[in-house]
Amino acid sequence: MQSVALEPVGSQFAVKVTTLTGEASLVQARGTQARLFGTTDAALKLLHKLGVRRIVLEGLENWQPDQAPEHKRSRPDRAQALTHAAEYDRWVRAKVQASRGSTQHAIPPDEWQSIRAEKLAQQKALQARQPQ
Repeated sequence: MQSVALEPVGSQFAVKVTTLTGEASLVQARGTQARLFGTTDAALKLLHKLGVRRIVLEGLENWQPDQAPEHKRSRPDRAQALTHAAEYDRWVRAKVQASRGSTQHAIPPDEWQSIRAEKLAQQKALQARQPQ
């Protein structure tokens, strides 16, 4: 590797590499599109992990930081997800508590064993009919 450069693409940054055989770009893991970084910090962290110790920042005149909102990926609102999880937790706890305090009659053990045996017999019959 002869050099590694960060080049602005709109409000983001692409990584360009110059080797003895020519130029290349860092691409996305699942595709051929250039991997773009929202900040130089994010790009530098990855390049540091890859062992790159010298990086050139080129073409800053082409950097357009005011375009950042156009490229920003939307992520689910974390607060909304946590609120939904808490509501679901309260709902489950209320259902469990209601079932514990229920005055409904439980199925007597003998009747339950009969129901269970019938269901197992039905399941075995279905499995016997399926080709192997």
